[in-house]
Amino acid sequence: MSTISPVGTRTEMDHFVLLMWHAFLVAVFFAFLWRSDARGRKILFAKTFVMMAVGAFLLGWLMYPFP
Repeated sequence: MSTISPVGTRTEMDHFVLLMWHAFLVAVFFAFLWRSDARGRKILFAKTFVMMAVGAFLLGWLMYPFP
């Protein structure tokens, strides 16, 4: 997916960057949805983000040899 930056140059979006952005947003949403105190939110955010990021990386690595 290509995007046009404000100065008009073309930039490429990396799938891994988009995956990390998605994991970040989902982890923030779940942290605010399920926890009411700041410490609980931080812990849930960290766990959720790491599980999504590492899980996606490992799943991609396992699927790499297959077409």
